[in-house]
Amino acid sequence: MVLVEPEGEYNVGFIARLSKNFQVDELVIVRPKADLSKAKEFSAKGSDFLERARVTDSYDEALEGVDLKIATSSIADSKGDILRKSITPWEAAELTMSKRVALVFGRESVGLTREEIAKTDFLLHIPANPEYPVLNLSHAVGIVLYEFWKYRNFVKKERNVTPEAIRLLDKYSFDIYNLLRKTEEDLAIYLALKRVLIKGVSDEEEARTVIRTLRKIVVLLSMWKAKGSSVSEASDL
Repeated sequence: MVLVEPEGEYNVGFIARLSKNFQVDELVIVRPKADLSKAKEFSAKGSDFLERARVTDSYDEALEGVDLKIATSSIADSKGDILRKSITPWEAAELTMSKRVALVFGRESVGLTREEIAKTDFLLHIPANPEYPVLNLSHAVGIVLYEFWKYRNFVKKERNVTPEAIRLLDKYSFDIYNLLRKTEEDLAIYLALKRVLIKGVSDEEEARTVIRTLRKIVVLLSMWKAKGSSVSEASDL
């Protein structure tokens, strides 16, 4: 689990306790604003999580070595904004079996930036009262961790898609985006394609079939571009 610039000692302490409750493997804290030594006062028997938490100044470093990156936000599903198209905690849990996952939680005051969300694979949103959907940070962490715990320990629906397949689905989605994009706003091509593919494949055989298809599309688009044909023609098809 990754906390980005947490501001309240009480939240950090409560989250350390929750990490122990739900067997989180690692707690990574990016540029903490809270005093971690004071946070221990609120951590109960989760204080050992704070003692061995990895503290870093780099957001990118905090996301290294994981198979799936899931950002969280109380702002989601704005019309026309692919970046903020979200999945629920229980939908996210289905994607994470047998994978090393980074659950990324933002600042209490402003959450995660769009740039930080764009560096993850999915955006998770907890449905709540539309008139007041913003949850306390540690409460949100508790809800998400419980859904993951419940799924892994009681549902156990194995998707059997390897981390390598997920990486290749991401890679070829990004390659297609790079070949087709006209402006930076076309990032939606990449985000939508990879999210649909990662959610859609149910097993390794299916994933590998999709990967082979994507690879062929990348080769064809590259050849088209090398011949001097306008790649915009391809994106207009």
